[in-house]
Amino acid sequence: MKLSKHLTIDEERRELIDLKLNQTHPLSFAELAILTLLLQESGGVVDKQTLTEAGWPGRVVAQSSLTQCISTLRRKLAGHPEVELKTIPRYGYSLCSAQPASAEAVLAPEPQRSEVTETVPGRARPRWRWLPLPAVLILVAFLHLSGTLTQITDWVLLMNQPGVAEIEADRMRVGSHPNQVHRVVFEDEATVEQVSPQQFIANWQRADEMLPEVRPQQSYLKQSADFDSIALCADYDGQCRDRQPLNLVRRHDQQPPLDLKWLQETKLRMEQVTYNKILLDRFDGPTEGMLEDVYRADVYYYGDSDNVVRGDLRFSVLYQSDNHGQLLVAACFTDAVNKEISMRYEFSGPFRVQQRTIDGKAVKRFLIDVDNQNFRRPEQLSEEGAVIYREIQRAVLSKKQMTLHQLYEDDQSGVWSLPLWGETVVWAHRAKLTL
Repeated sequence: MKLSKHLTIDEERRELIDLKLNQTHPLSFAELAILTLLLQESGGVVDKQTLTEAGWPGRVVAQSSLTQCISTLRRKLAGHPEVELKTIPRYGYSLCSAQPASAEAVLAPEPQRSEVTETVPGRARPRWRWLPLPAVLILVAFLHLSGTLTQITDWVLLMNQPGVAEIEADRMRVGSHPNQVHRVVFEDEATVEQVSPQQFIANWQRADEMLPEVRPQQSYLKQSADFDSIALCADYDGQCRDRQPLNLVRRHDQQPPLDLKWLQETKLRMEQVTYNKILLDRFDGPTEGMLEDVYRADVYYYGDSDNVVRGDLRFSVLYQSDNHGQLLVAACFTDAVNKEISMRYEFSGPFRVQQRTIDGKAVKRFLIDVDNQNFRRPEQLSEEGAVIYREIQRAVLSKKQMTLHQLYEDDQSGVWSLPLWGETVVWAHRAKLTL
């Protein structure tokens, strides 16, 4: 079977033959079955359940098995832009192949048009071509003056921002604790190689000493090209009862050991001081009767050393209607080197919000027009603190628009993806205020 001019599938030998690079890639049973099925439906969409049944017939496997298989296939198809394995959010996958047009198609005459024309020596011109122009100009002027044009532009920008493609349910154990984990995959990160949730926490130590009482847990896990993060609620019964959920970040290609009992003691020392304070009067205009959500969380970046970086995070979402309002995010970063002077990062501005359902979960996507941004670094930076300093300087400060995602919400908490170490998932305590 031919995938493209340079790619062929040898079904008997279970190989993908790359004539362009003169390479041969072995295919597992699941990879061959899934690739064959996608090729049969070339250009169409195949749902996840159908692909899973084809790849693992008669077996019950986690959704992550399909994600990992798709990721492996994408690596084997790399270098061939004419063949693209697309993720169709909330549904499945599609194999798209850009084939050159045939000579017959190129030489085929254009269909005749039934336009009313006027006779002009040497050419025919549609009589109606320029008639709508004044109406279009009037419509654009009306939309601009009414503010509707700006709203339409904002919605278009919001729709074009990378969003959440999948939230896959999985399970793991943290020490003796069963944990329902949700793997978050963004549309622009579908090719990132993932490890299983249990592998993700394989180097965690003394979990039962940190969490002596066994209770149901939930967590959100996100793996990206640069940083991985996990947000864990240690007491979940339909709502997060944990007043201080555990939020951890590390490099994507590293799995340093983490002593959770030691981290708990370190957290207690570091969290005795609060550097962060949101100035609510920063919002302009009347606020009486409006609903404000205030979130608070601590996020810890860890590596091979004993110096963890704490992100003291607070942010406020002020709704002025169902789909727009004002948002302010403030984060202070400290570590063992900088105990008294923090590195502070803050931005604010008006937002528009769009809600979608991803794998059965309501996800809100916020587009913020940044109208104020401050970044203060301390005089001294540790090696670990410099990681977040460089990340904010590189990826955040130049942006005039930011996209935030709310992945989960209950009366007491919310899970967000925020621009800290890349896109970091954070489980934050929530307080609702009526102004």
